[in-house]
Amino acid sequence: MKSFFQLSKLFCTFIIFLKSVNTCHDLHTNFFQHFSSKTPYRYIANYNTSSIEYEGCKPWKIWLVQRHGTRTPGNELDKFVRDRLPKIQEDILNNLSKGTILGELCSFEGIKLWTSHKELDSQKRLTSEGQDELFEFAERLQLRLPTLLDQPYQNTNFLFRYTDTQRTDESAKQFATGLFGRIEVKKVVFTKPLDKDPLLRFYKVCQKWRQNVKKSPSAILEYTKFTLSDIVNTTLSDLSKRLGLNYTLSFKEAKNIYSYCAFETAWEKIKVSPWCSIFSELDFKVFEYSEDLKHYLIDGDKYELTYKQACVLLKNVVEHFDDDKLDSHNGIFYFTHSGTVLKMLGVLGLYKDNDNLRHDNFWEMENRQWRTSKIDAFGSNLIFVLFKCYNDMKILTLHQEKIIRIPGCESDLCSYDTFKKIYQEKLNNCDFNKMCNIE
Repeated sequence: MKSFFQLSKLFCTFIIFLKSVNTCHDLHTNFFQHFSSKTPYRYIANYNTSSIEYEGCKPWKIWLVQRHGTRTPGNELDKFVRDRLPKIQEDILNNLSKGTILGELCSFEGIKLWTSHKELDSQKRLTSEGQDELFEFAERLQLRLPTLLDQPYQNTNFLFRYTDTQRTDESAKQFATGLFGRIEVKKVVFTKPLDKDPLLRFYKVCQKWRQNVKKSPSAILEYTKFTLSDIVNTTLSDLSKRLGLNYTLSFKEAKNIYSYCAFETAWEKIKVSPWCSIFSELDFKVFEYSEDLKHYLIDGDKYELTYKQACVLLKNVVEHFDDDKLDSHNGIFYFTHSGTVLKMLGVLGLYKDNDNLRHDNFWEMENRQWRTSKIDAFGSNLIFVLFKCYNDMKILTLHQEKIIRIPGCESDLCSYDTFKKIYQEKLNNCDFNKMCNIE
């Protein structure tokens, strides 16, 4: 008969076993809320297609700027997934076979079976999911504004323009197909893209911004400091231990796995990348914050020139709505990139926080408005609709298909005159060459 001590020891061992089973690390429930600019649009889309109606008002014109849909990664991540990630996978599985992993992950099966996705390439091409995002968005938009958008295509009615990339080209064509149908879309004339578009990718030709912000190490110093911070180092250490690695992943390696987790999940409607399961809730938040901080410094309102240069696009909105000639377009649809949409949000004064994002205020900024997972997903869009109301003109603003209020407007449906007064200074001081040329 076993002694009381032996029974107690056996019982304690059993409790520890149960505890380890019940507390193993599994996929975080809200993982998809923290993918930053790699978030698939389906996670944030507005599926309410009720007609937008205001008594005494008729939608008159529409202006849209749209980020391309879900794409494949660039060269750096592509190379990492092909060359380095399989070696990390091998290290994890080798340690698992040796019994050096203590079972912190609930299942290694997904990682064991993982091979790189069929969509993977380094060309930043629109994927099948990206095609669906644009097609379905156009269908929903037409249902919301039937009197404005449910009409046969004519070149005089609608203008389509995209940047000189496959992902925006295909995005524009998928959107047009969703709007007009697969037969009618063959009539659509798309404006020939420019090599460096001064309207849709203005920041590419703003030399002062490129020198002082985009390519300046001092401009992104806060981001660099964050990558070296205690919370990042702890995150990297905990993540590496969770995987049973006998070395610590670098920030770039871990960030690349996080990005690939987002990409691979974005490509599949119902499948989640097995690499997402390795991250804790805090891990996701840390890497998301690093992306938010980087975009804030490069595309946000940290530096005045960053958002001021977007006045060229804001000016285009006003010129479109002010054009009352009979042959003017009813709708303008632009297809571009993350940098354009974010800077446009900046010039409009949207999603401003009371404090700057910095390397040392991660916890304080947990409820920040500048969260790229929500404001800069694949397929992000900003829409202005001009309404003719009795003898007055009013403007409605939508971001991610949701009605938002412009700061300074008295209501969601804002007086167009008020709208122009709010941005009058930015419109009047929109000398792009003066602000962007290097003297």
